[in-house]
Amino acid sequence: MAKREKPPRSWDVDMLFVLGKREGIKAKHLRAVPVLILERWVQGGREEGTANYVWTKAIARRLVNSGLVPPFKPKGTSVVLAALTRIQKSRNLTRPILIEYRGEGMFWVNLPYYEPLLQEYRQEYRELYPEDYKKLFPGEEPDWEGLGLLKKTVEHRKGGPVPGEWETQDEIPNLLASLERALRGREQAIKRLTEENKELKAELVSLRTLRTTIADEELRNDCEDFLKREDTYIDAVRRAGVVLEERLRRSIGGDGPERFKQGVDLVDYALMPNSGKLVVSDHPAEQEGVRMLFRGALQFVRNPPSHKKIRYTETEAIQAIGLIDYLLLLLQQVRTGE
Repeated sequence: MAKREKPPRSWDVDMLFVLGKREGIKAKHLRAVPVLILERWVQGGREEGTANYVWTKAIARRLVNSGLVPPFKPKGTSVVLAALTRIQKSRNLTRPILIEYRGEGMFWVNLPYYEPLLQEYRQEYRELYPEDYKKLFPGEEPDWEGLGLLKKTVEHRKGGPVPGEWETQDEIPNLLASLERALRGREQAIKRLTEENKELKAELVSLRTLRTTIADEELRNDCEDFLKREDTYIDAVRRAGVVLEERLRRSIGGDGPERFKQGVDLVDYALMPNSGKLVVSDHPAEQEGVRMLFRGALQFVRNPPSHKKIRYTETEAIQAIGLIDYLLLLLQQVRTGE
């Protein structure tokens, strides 16, 4: 690897170990972030323009899978890489910059320049936090220097210049072992990146589905983060029911005694034929049908996930939210009863 000039100010490793300090709380798992960025760079073949791009969700998923942290709450991953932008400002790592946000949870990291500093950090992290390091790499570690050895071997075969320590035949077994580790590391990286790509594509399809099928902006914004993970589909359905009940209450004013009404009592107060505060249809049977739709939505969509654990599929969750979306559309068409 070509020798690079030092950054404008040295990297204070001790300062990096307070990564994630936020509102007086030290998020210890964020100390692993520089190591995971370096891992992405090394296993990606140090390919500038590809391996030096990282995604917040991919790093967060790696932290969760390692067991360093429990699953993040929706939007709870925002500090994972943003912490490094604070570090670079305080340490003057801006000529050139260390990390830059490119939108959509994607960061560009100047790894061709800052790799030596990340390597220094990784070594000290391994010494200070051996248990955490072992969680990140429970089996074989990436071959942190393997690709450099590959380059030297190719030069040697071509008869080009190589450093003195590689000139003897005694080093050939070590070179071959290093190359084998490098290849295994690349295979593992490709497998992991393929899985991450598959998960991100599935997530993108889910978000596109929601944005093309759910018309109500408040409902869509409240639910879409919960639809990114299977274990929070229930929260998406629960939140949709809350939006419906709150919107119905606002539609009738919600400033007087009616603000205390909930569930089916609120529905009957608002939509009862001939006496309700809101009118969707002048035909009593149709108005009764609307009332029963709202009753059913609150009793079967709003209430169950609030009182018990339900395992929804992604399709079921989106369809339940779609029902709520239709009822919110009806509320936009009501008129006040006389």
